[in-house]
Amino acid sequence: MFLSGRVAIVTGASKEIGAAMAEALAQAGAAVVVHYAADSEQAESVVRRIRAAGGKAIAAGADCSRVGDNTALVKTALDAFGRVDIFVANAGITRFGRFLDYTEEAFDTVVGLNLKGSYFGAQAAARQMVAQRAANPGDTYGGRIVFSSSVAGVTGVIGLSAYGSTKAAINFMTEVLALELGPHGITVNALGIGSTVNARNLREDPLYAEHWAEILPIHRALTPQDSAAALMYLVSPAASAVTGATLMVDGGQYTQCRVPPAEEARSQSK
Repeated sequence: MFLSGRVAIVTGASKEIGAAMAEALAQAGAAVVVHYAADSEQAESVVRRIRAAGGKAIAAGADCSRVGDNTALVKTALDAFGRVDIFVANAGITRFGRFLDYTEEAFDTVVGLNLKGSYFGAQAAARQMVAQRAANPGDTYGGRIVFSSSVAGVTGVIGLSAYGSTKAAINFMTEVLALELGPHGITVNALGIGSTVNARNLREDPLYAEHWAEILPIHRALTPQDSAAALMYLVSPAASAVTGATLMVDGGQYTQCRVPPAEEARSQSK
């Protein structure tokens, strides 16, 4: 297992994409901190699945929009496993809303978690990775930071002006951090995640998968496992020369300006 002896933190890992990422990392040998914001039971369920499969994991709660909580999350990983090698900033929130009607509260919530949380979570993890590399310059793995971005960060989506802005900023941040952290052996990349089947989307559109299958070039909607598989490439030795990139995991969505009629109606009704 190529991640044996490595330690990963995955924020927003109590369900769906984050849970799939945490489980994939554990299957590759990493000890995983499964972060949750509010639902400790879902996070503990992910931990139980990882342990049942022979992996190592703990659950840890934190408000990633708070700088101190990000610092504490890294300390939790250190206390439990002694190091941090991989940081996946997956925690995020989507708040649909037309620009002319968008509220300050909604804007601050989206920016606070998606952008501020990703920024300072990566900062806290990177400081530990830099210290580890200084103490052991022969460790060629260095560190891996991966942000969960979105197709909405590279193409306009009605109703997602704030959300899309945070994801576009994350893509830019990925490039700058790759420059700053590269000399310390740390790669920084983002995943441009597309339309994924999840509980919220199915709740709002029970035919979500079918609607997107009609639009996407791959003729199916994405699953959480698609994002997890892309993550595993970026944290693998095979991607040691890949940094500053936003890897699109969107089924080709960003190559075309199309959405299903049901999705357009949903976004315009918010």
